[in-house]
Amino acid sequence: MLSVDQLTALKADVEKTIEHKKQQSTVIDQIKAMALENGIPLESVLQELGSVRKSSGAKAKSAAQYYNPADPSQTWTGKGRKPKWIEEALEAGKALEDFRISA
Repeated sequence: MLSVDQLTALKADVEKTIEHKKQQSTVIDQIKAMALENGIPLESVLQELGSVRKSSGAKAKSAAQYYNPADPSQTWTGKGRKPKWIEEALEAGKALEDFRISA
């Protein structure tokens, strides 16, 4: 259980946070109104401020680095979680390099 001093400090922190959020909301509303009055899309304002980046398009898919010799359609880029067939082969004593796709 919190003491009276701790509760008082907590109350002060909460009140400070509430006041900050109110001020922030007021400023955001003012910016929205100014943009609307001047015919400026909010996206443009946000991009100019650097908070929103234009999409650079879809990310290129990583090339497969490893394949399953038993089923060459199963590949792995070497990133993320190892597929079950790699884990099983490694447990069986094979080396990861045994599955590397030659360049």
